[in-house]
Amino acid sequence: MVRHIDCGEPDIPFAEVGTPTWDGLPQGDYLSLLDMLNPMHRLWSDGRWNKLTVAHGCYWKKCSFCDVSLDYISRYETAGARVLVDRIERIVAETGQRGFHFVDEAAPPAALKALAQELLRRKVDISWWGNIRFEKTFTPALCALLAESGCIAVTGGLEVASDRLLALMKKGVTVAQVARVTRAFSDAGVLVHAYLMYGFPTQTVAETVDSLEYVRQLFAEGCIQSGFFHRFTCTVHSPVGRDPAAYGVRLLPQPAGRFARNDIGFEDPTGVDHDALGKALSAALYNYMHGVALDREVRQWFAGTLPGRVPRSTVPRDFVARALAARA
Repeated sequence: MVRHIDCGEPDIPFAEVGTPTWDGLPQGDYLSLLDMLNPMHRLWSDGRWNKLTVAHGCYWKKCSFCDVSLDYISRYETAGARVLVDRIERIVAETGQRGFHFVDEAAPPAALKALAQELLRRKVDISWWGNIRFEKTFTPALCALLAESGCIAVTGGLEVASDRLLALMKKGVTVAQVARVTRAFSDAGVLVHAYLMYGFPTQTVAETVDSLEYVRQLFAEGCIQSGFFHRFTCTVHSPVGRDPAAYGVRLLPQPAGRFARNDIGFEDPTGVDHDALGKALSAALYNYMHGVALDREVRQWFAGTLPGRVPRSTVPRDFVARALAARA
């Protein structure tokens, strides 16, 4: 049985939701797990972090792969820096722990700046990390300020690492911009993890090879220290799911009688075997995160995965180095 209640009352404003509590949980009894020694990659599961949100929803809410029509994305609300630091101090007093993971869809640069300034003003000593967009607003000066306030790591979406596909998915960034922003964080001593994607509608084999070349260079130039390739999934609440023709794909009929309708199968006219490509991408990334094979030509990772000849990357091998040199 499914019970649906729609009382018509508005949600509580983010600034008024109060401070989360872990009272009663046996915090010392949970296991810490890790599958890799990479210091950035292990942050999610090795140790405990107080979870907090800087802002509700997403201030960008345009990415075509995201559930932008749902409340947890579309309703963007903030709280002042004083309110946030009040919450931080209450959580520290309750848990006795000073590590925070900000679990935002994308923490706003202006809010993070104000938060950092308030933490420093009050001399609140914490370590924190969270998810951002690789906005050009994150200048070297702002990255240094965030690091001074306790920021130890950031995560963000580079996604397909292809300017054509980044524009198609309305990501609002370019590969060159991501290179400069991630390097600014790394130069400030902040670890960087990149969310990566493959199998986006109309993505070709050649674009997948080029994407891995961009990623290789970002690791080689010290811009990012960790990453993970996610397979694109079409969801009913995303722009792709709501208007598939605009992205060159056709949705497949959905099975009847499903409890919930979320992920949607689709046909891509390119016909690329993304499952086979994904294995090569994961193998390459695993090595990059250990500092191994960064000089290896990226085509070699795809050898034997697909029939026929794997296309050579069209990305200049000094693309990221030149992008960094051109930083304003």
